[in-house]
Amino acid sequence: MYVLGIDAGGTKTHCVIADENENILAEGLAGASQHQLFGIRQTEKNLQLAVSAALKEADLTLQDLSYAVLGMSGADGEDDLALLNPAAEKVLPGVPFRVVHDAWIGMYSALKEPFGVVSICGTGAGHAGRNRQGDELTLRNLDYRLGNYGGGGDLVEKALHYAFRSDEGTYEKSALEAAVPPIFGVSTMEDVCRLLKQNPLSDKERYQLPITVFQLANSGDSVCRMLIQDLGHEEGLYAAAVIRRLHMENEQVPVVLIGSLFHSDDPLLLDPFMEAVRTAAPAAYPVLPTRKPVTGAVRMALFILQDIKERK
Repeated sequence: MYVLGIDAGGTKTHCVIADENENILAEGLAGASQHQLFGIRQTEKNLQLAVSAALKEADLTLQDLSYAVLGMSGADGEDDLALLNPAAEKVLPGVPFRVVHDAWIGMYSALKEPFGVVSICGTGAGHAGRNRQGDELTLRNLDYRLGNYGGGGDLVEKALHYAFRSDEGTYEKSALEAAVPPIFGVSTMEDVCRLLKQNPLSDKERYQLPITVFQLANSGDSVCRMLIQDLGHEEGLYAAAVIRRLHMENEQVPVVLIGSLFHSDDPLLLDPFMEAVRTAAPAAYPVLPTRKPVTGAVRMALFILQDIKERK
């Protein structure tokens, strides 16, 4: 028996094929598959590339697959699933599958039982949870206007905002003022301003700016420290809300931390995050997964198959 798992987000699409013992037999990688950012056509294209690469490496066909789980960034509501399910069906014709928010595969990758909260802080941010009674909650996890905040994308905007304010003297001075122009290949913030008025940010610039903020924060820059601590606090408020809405305040709630910013394991981010979480559940504790999120998609597929078998 073979199952297929996918972790698809704003940076990459990671596909694996595994056997019934969760042994990974093959992998396939492709570009970003986040339909809210890049459109459903790119999402479908990169899903197809990743699946095809994994099947080729495993020397298998779609007909050999018993089930597939696709953990998708942006699988937030019924309108999203109305786009993602048909795309998955095109990529996996004849294969039983389930599309879920990528938070869920993060939970299955990190915990022996699906109970707790998952918070994502990578390219974007997202939060979900499941209590012991099986009640589940996924926040909208959309954009700033619709109540969401966090992740590298928002940190990029904040970094640029305060770099320009430092340059113009409208806020306290920050080393961002000197560190940002070289990222764009120029010498001054005025040059950066001119470039941004004419061109969108490149992937390289979006990648480098959050790294620079963390580096400067750990070198003592007060503005960068504020940005990271504020980000941690805000993300913790979302996780705390999930805990309250699922009535888990009096339990030892595992909080699974997914995404590149959390995996920096930086106390400037994690300490204020957990302080905010513990305003809801004092016994909550962080879990930094050692397994890749895509392994959670594999485990989830096997759980679903087992459940189908037991119901028959």
